[in-house]
Amino acid sequence: MGETHSEKRTAGVNLELIPMSEEMKKEMTEAYRSAEVNSSHYEADEGEGPDNFRPYDQRQDFFVSVSKKAFLDAEHPAAVIDSVVEKLDLKEVYEDYAREGNPSYHPKMMLKVLFYAYYCGVMSCRTIWDQVINRADFIYLAAGQVPNFRTINSFRLRHLERLPGLFTQIVYLCGSLGLIGFEHLAIDGQKIEANASFRRSKNLKQVKKEYEKTKKGLEKLLGEEINEAVPAEKKDTRKKRLEKQLKELESFQKELEELEDEDARVNMTDRDAKVMRHKDGSSTPGYTHQSAVDDAYGVVTAVQTTDGNDSAEDLLPLVDQSKGNCGEGHEAVTADCGFCDYPVLEEVERRREEDFYIPDRRYEKDKKKEQKKGRYGPKDFFELEGRGYCCPAGRQMEYKGICTVNEQQMHHYIGIGCEGCEQKNRCTEGKKRHLYINIREPYRKKMREKLSSDEGRKMYMKRQGTVEPVHGDDQKNKGWIQHHLRGLDKASGEFLLIRIATNLGKIVKFSTAELLAMAPG
Repeated sequence: MGETHSEKRTAGVNLELIPMSEEMKKEMTEAYRSAEVNSSHYEADEGEGPDNFRPYDQRQDFFVSVSKKAFLDAEHPAAVIDSVVEKLDLKEVYEDYAREGNPSYHPKMMLKVLFYAYYCGVMSCRTIWDQVINRADFIYLAAGQVPNFRTINSFRLRHLERLPGLFTQIVYLCGSLGLIGFEHLAIDGQKIEANASFRRSKNLKQVKKEYEKTKKGLEKLLGEEINEAVPAEKKDTRKKRLEKQLKELESFQKELEELEDEDARVNMTDRDAKVMRHKDGSSTPGYTHQSAVDDAYGVVTAVQTTDGNDSAEDLLPLVDQSKGNCGEGHEAVTADCGFCDYPVLEEVERRREEDFYIPDRRYEKDKKKEQKKGRYGPKDFFELEGRGYCCPAGRQMEYKGICTVNEQQMHHYIGIGCEGCEQKNRCTEGKKRHLYINIREPYRKKMREKLSSDEGRKMYMKRQGTVEPVHGDDQKNKGWIQHHLRGLDKASGEFLLIRIATNLGKIVKFSTAELLAMAPG
């Protein structure tokens, strides 16, 4: 007997998601045969058109064939991410699971769903759950299984400590695919709002005031008589709410007292989130996320999360992390003025592996400050070759030796003949002008000369075009403008998921064919 039309259509299709028993296959074949018999007697209603339509009957039971070939193209992003996860070493992830008890969802499946969700800009566990139910690409990655939002969130939190290792593996994979050029590494940070309200950031004085106010409110409530306006049920609900609020404020007050700083502001919702000034001028609790981006294809090679602003102390750890993740360092490194100070300038001068381009912000601040006052700043004093400094009036200043100012070692100079100088009003309000020059000023001077050169300007101009698009993709395309998780550790893990998705996007866009041609991991 020859093959039926339905048997030919399903022949060779590898059903990967819904295993079917022989009985189910038999029933399915009978259903198709019945449909074909019915189609021979099918007649279109008058006025509906020709009678060569395929059978259509919503009352008939039917089966849905779920397979990779039916759901996705070979180069679909979900198929690419599926292939990436298959190449990862998940030994450490598996170690978190016991052999006893109720079987868990397979970590490989959960990682595929989670990574693909962040790639698509879906970061809410409830929304991911909805996608696993309704979207073909998610259904394929989940192999027809449906972990609910609590399971997805628990998995995400459970493996936060494993994410740095997975990120490193993906960076190394990007390198093996030729997506890292090792010529220019651009470093920058972005601030993302915490999952907490600004109004919940309070200092000790504010908490004490709110505690007393809440306490008086509770006392007043307890003194009210039960009547039609204040029924017993409503009074009891308000009483429980105020008692809970008092207990929370009391506990929070003890935490602030342990800090021994009455002006310190801590957020009651997210203790680690500090109030930060954002680009739009708003001040809200948030975290700073720093990225080191290779300029060849925009692959992120190193990441770091802090609860403060960009700091010079963050620069070299990011550079070293990038080198460790890639297995090789970059020729040039650029960063903005937030990552610059004298100790960093001294350190990068000693490093020979990379060529750094980092402007300092103190020069610009001093320049604006002195221009505003209309007075002479350090830039107006001329350095004499090996003989100290000369004031704007042309007099050589007296060298007084090395002193400590704000924990920095400085060369100290004092003006000569300041009393009768015609330019004294523009120079100083004291009897004599004092000039302090950091002993590491030659390092800053050398960096400024490098940045002022044609090569330096050209290199530094690349920085913004390399790292800023990554931030734009986060906030504009993926919609990541506020955290979903609370606490520094969880915020750091959330950022790692974002950056894993960034690098997966680079593989999808530039190296799909190369990845699929690679041998299985």
